[in-house]
Amino acid sequence: MRRTSLALATLALGALALPGLAPAHPERHSYYPNGTSGENLSGSVPKYRSSYKPSSKKLGKRLVVCKGSASRKRIHARLKGKQERRNLALLKKCKYHDIQHAVNKAQNNARILVLPGVYEEKPSGAEPNPDPKCEGKYRVEGENVIGSYEYHRECPNSQNLIAIAGDGPDADRKCDDKCNIQIEGTGRKAKDVLIKGERSKLNLIRADRADGIYLRNFMVELSDFNNIYALETNGFVFDRIVSRYSREYGFLTFSSDNGLYTDLVAHGSGDSGIYPGSGPEGRCKRYGIEIRNSDSYENTIGYSGTAGNGIWAHDNKFHHNGTGMTTDSFAANHPGMPQDCAKFEKNQIYSNNENYFTEERDEYCDISKRAVKDRDPKIVCPTFQVPVGTGIGIFGGNGNIIRDNYIYDNWRDGAKLVTIPAFLRGDDPTGQSDNDPANQLDNPIDNAYTDNKMGYRPDGTRAPNGNDFWWDEGGRGNCWGGNLGSDGAPVSSNVLGGLPGCPRGGGLGAPNPAKSASQATCATWDPQDELLRDPPGCDWFTTPPKPR
Repeated sequence: MRRTSLALATLALGALALPGLAPAHPERHSYYPNGTSGENLSGSVPKYRSSYKPSSKKLGKRLVVCKGSASRKRIHARLKGKQERRNLALLKKCKYHDIQHAVNKAQNNARILVLPGVYEEKPSGAEPNPDPKCEGKYRVEGENVIGSYEYHRECPNSQNLIAIAGDGPDADRKCDDKCNIQIEGTGRKAKDVLIKGERSKLNLIRADRADGIYLRNFMVELSDFNNIYALETNGFVFDRIVSRYSREYGFLTFSSDNGLYTDLVAHGSGDSGIYPGSGPEGRCKRYGIEIRNSDSYENTIGYSGTAGNGIWAHDNKFHHNGTGMTTDSFAANHPGMPQDCAKFEKNQIYSNNENYFTEERDEYCDISKRAVKDRDPKIVCPTFQVPVGTGIGIFGGNGNIIRDNYIYDNWRDGAKLVTIPAFLRGDDPTGQSDNDPANQLDNPIDNAYTDNKMGYRPDGTRAPNGNDFWWDEGGRGNCWGGNLGSDGAPVSSNVLGGLPGCPRGGGLGAPNPAKSASQATCATWDPQDELLRDPPGCDWFTTPPKPR
């Protein structure tokens, strides 16, 4: 009993900074697609439809977007052979010069083909935020304008460079008239089609209740929040897209299901390159969102997901970030907490030692001294706190499978497992469940770390982590089995007497208070408060020494 009290009292230090844990740009209260959740949620991952074939009932109407002579020059400069001829033929059919204009005309099942060029979407960029035309459909909290669904439907470009809002005027949380839209760049490489913001819009592309959205083969850069964003959307694909220099997130989904992130590149994000937040609720019976063959680097976090439930991430690379991967249960206002049921396998998680929390970076990113518009967008300013030098962190999660990954050259910890009591989450507006004593130890439960290769590269060369596994000893049923160190050596951990094996696992209920104390004050981090840029007792923001 005393251990529980001490552990929770220590973690309570983090509760002093709940505003620091809240999203930088709060969103409206969100629901799972079509107002339902559970393993029987209907829907499917959209299928790709040919870009070059003309309009048909099966493939949908084709709308072509171009930049006139600028597209012609880029086609000649970058494409050859059949691809060049096809694009030149499409150029003759071009009727739109901005992607949003094509979206406005699109009906269900439309294919929007975007020819090589640079798309700044200037008509959209000129729309005000907030937009007085939609008075009464938004609220203001501090500097944040928080719009209802109707706000984004009726004033789509107030906060979004390109917006696809699929639910009709009835706003019944069901897609009606912008469903199964496919937007595809027709170049050879993603960079042939560039969608360019100026950090004046929160989102470059927002798919809101836009079931069946398929985005493919282009580059996006310079949002003030998300480069690509899908919200309350049942069925989505992000395919062969490069995201760079978002102030916060590269690719973000929230309260969405039946999705696929594939063959993506994400870098230069102030929070995460890839973020599937409030993932589908399947209670470990299904994985509703798949993330594969993607490369996320030079972000504060390569991958993160508060309430990232039902996610299957495999065959990706998360490297040269502050932290490689996290999934958690402590940022407020995320449905589906505590986080559960993600599977991370066959990923390479390595060299995540980039420190964006140095004194020099703190000074540069201080908004009181330098406005966002005056920063170099290629310089990452962190918007969330993570332990520099960590491969993968589970901060309050259950039923996760972490297996058959290469985790190496992370100078602090290869993998970290931390207890998060409910009162830190803030997911219950009434506070009742958050403060219920029965919920304070509802994680971490039944997380399994098996067959991971710790401290060496796929070619077998040694590249040690500072410590392979860190655990605060909280929860129950957590287990470690079959993990191998370099040359077959045992893995290292911070648990005296070793980690509990699989399948039985172990845990003491409450975390070890000495260990939780070393993490708690880190939650009070605030980049705009000089006293809290380096919270007392927190070592997350110093670069660990390189292991030998």
